[in-house]
Amino acid sequence: NIFAGKLPEAEQAAIERYSRDLTDKLESVVLQALLDRKPARLSWSVGSVDFAINRRVLKDGRWTGFGEVPDGPVDHDLPVLRAVAADGSIRAILFEYACHCTTLDPKDNTICADWMGYARDEIESKHAGAIAVGLIGCAGDANPRGRPGLNIAKKHGRAIGEEVERLIQKPSRPLTGPIECRFKRIALPLDVLPTRAELETLAKKKDAAGYNASTQLARLDRGEPLQKEIEYPVQTWRFGESLLFVFLGGEVVVDYSIRLKRELDSKRLWVIAYANDVPCYVASERVLREGGYEGGGSMSYYAKPSRLAPGVENLIIEAVRSITPKEFILRP
Repeated sequence: NIFAGKLPEAEQAAIERYSRDLTDKLESVVLQALLDRKPARLSWSVGSVDFAINRRVLKDGRWTGFGEVPDGPVDHDLPVLRAVAADGSIRAILFEYACHCTTLDPKDNTICADWMGYARDEIESKHAGAIAVGLIGCAGDANPRGRPGLNIAKKHGRAIGEEVERLIQKPSRPLTGPIECRFKRIALPLDVLPTRAELETLAKKKDAAGYNASTQLARLDRGEPLQKEIEYPVQTWRFGESLLFVFLGGEVVVDYSIRLKRELDSKRLWVIAYANDVPCYVASERVLREGGYEGGGSMSYYAKPSRLAPGVENLIIEAVRSITPKEFILRP
């Protein structure tokens, strides 16, 4: 439902063709990487850049739209991991920042990797032969600061690249073994489901919510029940006592990163979102109370019949804690 309407057959065929091509390329590059494995030393450090802003504008505690929010919650941490070969050269650099790649105005109709792509170019230009890979943190409610535009995307990419380079020139913390990976799936309940009559009324609207209502009615007409819950993945990677990666599925809002860094050892923690699956925006209790796009309106684009139910934040945090080694947990 991401386009809020049925696509023409030619466009749907193009999407399917592209998806097959992308899958083949992803498989190919993974196999190439496996064949190119060599000994390396891993180390990491954390810097900061400040162009991410909370995009949720409120009035009397309720969501009113998107904009620049100077005092909204954000996560400006920039963790960086490097893989250094035996000859001292850098083979790979992994970096992560909690911000949407939406610096460009969609009206420009431009194909571009946005600030993330420019950051990657900036890093690789200074380290010949190295591969730079960017990840997104809990950026569900974070946008880049400034008016949309290509020059702003380049500026933000340079900011990331310069901070990565600053960190690389300083001592970093080594990653030690053993490596331990844990994975868990939980069910996130959806809120009260709409009735058929409510869907029929909503389906008359010529917008994303109306198209989604027609999608849900089609399910009922096929004899299928409305979706009641979302299967949600959480994962941890532990590198001995030195670092814990936490992977969360979906477009996770920043409250989760802030809370996990409060309850787990933030000095040995790296939180990544958009991981393993992207079923929807993942709202916190705060965002669910405030409502709006991330708090429920976006569910139409994910073909969900309702928003997430109150209480999902604790379900996710408890799931993370249940697969986190006790050495990394600060609060009971």
